[in-house]
Amino acid sequence: MFSRPQLGPGLAILACVTCTLLGLGAGSAAARRGTGTGTGTGTGTGHDRRAERRHRRGHRPGHAHRPGHGPRHHRARHGRHHRAYRPVHAARYQQQCAEPAVPAGRDPGNPLALGRDPGPDPLTGARFFIPGPAHGAAAGAIAELLGLFPATLPARESWTAFRRRLASGRDAAQLAADPDLAGQVSELSTIAAEPEAQRISSDSEGGGPGAIFDQAEKIFCRNMAADPGTIPILTTYFLHPDLGSCPTPAQVQADGPVFHRRVDELAEAVARRPAVLLLEIDGLGETACIERVGSLPGWEADLRYEARALGSLPHTVVYVEAGYSDSNSVPDTARMLDAIGIGDIRGFFTNDTHENWTIDEVRWATAVARRTGNPHFIVNTADNGRGPLLNPRPAAQGVEDLCNPPGRGLGPRDTTDTGVPLADAFLWTHPPGNSSGCGGGPPGGVFWPLRAESEAALADGRLGPGFPSRPY
Repeated sequence: MFSRPQLGPGLAILACVTCTLLGLGAGSAAARRGTGTGTGTGTGTGHDRRAERRHRRGHRPGHAHRPGHGPRHHRARHGRHHRAYRPVHAARYQQQCAEPAVPAGRDPGNPLALGRDPGPDPLTGARFFIPGPAHGAAAGAIAELLGLFPATLPARESWTAFRRRLASGRDAAQLAADPDLAGQVSELSTIAAEPEAQRISSDSEGGGPGAIFDQAEKIFCRNMAADPGTIPILTTYFLHPDLGSCPTPAQVQADGPVFHRRVDELAEAVARRPAVLLLEIDGLGETACIERVGSLPGWEADLRYEARALGSLPHTVVYVEAGYSDSNSVPDTARMLDAIGIGDIRGFFTNDTHENWTIDEVRWATAVARRTGNPHFIVNTADNGRGPLLNPRPAAQGVEDLCNPPGRGLGPRDTTDTGVPLADAFLWTHPPGNSSGCGGGPPGGVFWPLRAESEAALADGRLGPGFPSRPY
């Protein structure tokens, strides 16, 4: 459960040192390491068609868009203005399971309809979805190591129940007899015990009419049976898989009807269900060429449509991807956030496809927020416990190595206890261990046990240089 307990030593340091810097108020085992596995991250696909292939080339430092930024927004308690949203496509699908018993309308002070008032951060106190072995990336990889087939396991088996099973009977005997296997299971268990973001992409269920609705229903009605009463973290990935990194204005316009259909299907599936949505991986972070060829206005219009469609639902908390501290300028990121209507949603998220230190992302994101009405933000900490692996020639190679770089570790665990007023959470916005699609390993977006085990062995909740090491 996400909560705000008394700050621990590391985060207390962040609260006093970081906020002072920002000028803010108080406030192991290797014998049988796996190769690639298609074990699900909830997407229903082995990998996305072009998953993460763009950003794994590395981003150029300081990429710029147009100077300046738009008007500031006055923001309600949880960062929302309600504007009318009219879907392009009329409702046409039938939900496959009942919605939870939550109020029909939105409580701005508690949009996720939590049992307790979350206070100023709408994520505080939320229990986020942890999948079991049938659909979890790391839990399914453990099952495969033990000779089980995730697809044949009960969808309702929770991670807690599966972990209990490993402590007795045949599985326990197998682990006791094989220390290397036990080490692998221990490392993967570090990941399996945490909430897992569920990706919904253009390739989900084939991507045709009804596919996005069906994939979302699968997550709500089948996958989440393993952890009932929790809230899913959903990430979307529609634009880049279809259009790549440098579409022409005509291509963006031509893709519009398909893009709008997918967004509308997802909105129809979510409906009154509580959910946290992280919109469009690399949505703003990878837009240099898009601007250069004159396609940025259409791209921003699509993001604005998606943000408004999903942010207007009664029980969603929505963040849009905004890039990374080592590649995107503060003024241009703020301008783009204004252009897509950041004032209509809770905020933005950073570092999803990079491995920058948490403190660097906090400083950058805070500077961005100050230029655009102080929206809140989330920092991805899935793989940044050892910081980025810097390239020797950043001008030619990009600042950091993004091709399954060796020696990386899990970063800070999911928490809302960030010690930073505008940072709603540090989250693993994708399963740690997902392959980059280059530098060895399986295709992009596929969970790779070898990488996952290595990152778990090197896990560290350290926030960055100058902060204490916090291995776990």
